Amino acid sequence: MNLYAERTAMLGTESAFKMGGDIARCEERGMSVIRLNLGEPDFSTAEAINEVAVTEIRRGNSHYTDPQGIPALRECIAEQIARTRGIPADPGRVVVTPGAKAIVAYSVLAYVNSGDEVIYPSPCYPIYESWITFVGARPVPLHLRESQGFRFTASELERLITSRTKLIIINSPSNPTGGVLTGDDLSAMARVIGEQAPAQCRILSDEIYEHIIFDGREHRSVSSCPGMAERTVLLSGHSKSYAMTGWRLGYALLPSRDEALLFRQFNINIFSCVPPFIQEAGREAIENTANLTVVAGMVREFQERRDLVVEGLNRIRGIHCVKPEGAFYVFPNIEGVCENLSVIAAHDALPRELRPLTSPAGLFQMFLLYCHGVATMDRRSFGVIGCEGQHFLRLSTAAGIPDLKEGLVRIERAAADRSGFEAFVREGKNLYLGAP
Repeated sequence: MNLYAERTAMLGTESAFKMGGDIARCEERGMSVIRLNLGEPDFSTAEAINEVAVTEIRRGNSHYTDPQGIPALRECIAEQIARTRGIPADPGRVVVTPGAKAIVAYSVLAYVNSGDEVIYPSPCYPIYESWITFVGARPVPLHLRESQGFRFTASELERLITSRTKLIIINSPSNPTGGVLTGDDLSAMARVIGEQAPAQCRILSDEIYEHIIFDGREHRSVSSCPGMAERTVLLSGHSKSYAMTGWRLGYALLPSRDEALLFRQFNINIFSCVPPFIQEAGREAIENTANLTVVAGMVREFQERRDLVVEGLNRIRGIHCVKPEGAFYVFPNIEGVCENLSVIAAHDALPRELRPLTSPAGLFQMFLLYCHGVATMDRRSFGVIGCEGQHFLRLSTAAGIPDLKEGLVRIERAAADRSGFEAFVREGKNLYLGAP
């Protein structure tokens, strides 16, 4: 009898957190590390939001509450969704969770049986692939192409839909690429889904970066397309838009009250309820229109940083970076660097048991961290299935401009450091995340 259940072997991870140990190891050696790995705004939560939470705690609002979410918060979420998406949004179909990540898990657990198929964009938020494999479903990655700005088309989606398709995941703006789907993109996809997908297929629309869009663009949701609201689990939350990552506050609008009650039941079985003082702070974030100015200022700063980093990366020999339209990441193609430093050959020459633990971009990622002090994420961290031959890094722009400028200097130095890379591989230590 084994200690762990067999299904635990199928559970993935989020490498952005896993990297913390490697960063700590570098800093213990006296290195300064530019942290461009975590997807967390470097801004503080607005003071008005903080004050509401503190006030609620002091008045004793720290007890159990409705597992589905306090009615006042669900009402303001429903109003905000109805206003911004132009669809009916009943508070009885809103479920509040500890961070939006739970909605991904609930959607897979609620709708997907072993053997069913789930279509999802790749590269992607890694938790999609983790939960799909965990329940024994068949992952069907829809590979995003750099040449299309990491958007995908309705025809590409159509080719992947079968009679076994049970869930289709859409993420716009995208993590890790920053790609943003247009209204026309989504309308075409909606038509394909309506015509080709099984009647019981659900859409999970991950819109957690809905407020972080650049160049005057506006957020669009597939739920706004004809026939889609009644098929879509709309996921969003407070972490990114309001710089509230540590508060853990997410939510979903479900297609029906029955489905919302099932998600409520998941809440009851796992954590009971989100703390009421956090929910009241979340209501303040949405209802206080002064916060829109705070969010807009943050987005302007992210756009300035994006422009700086994209321009800087494109000046480095061997790197090409498209300009993202949303979120706070850039996703540069480092194939030229991998060729110039013989990174691909170095990966091919690794012992057979080590090769699956990393990739060429992963080797450069670790070299960049341990030898040049910049923490980034490799392509493999955002969906393993079918990622071979894709040489990208994700850099978070959730860092101050001085750190971003220094990071660019170090990346350029690393991209030309052939002898340093050869020595790093020859030493054979720290070649992958969490290496002993």
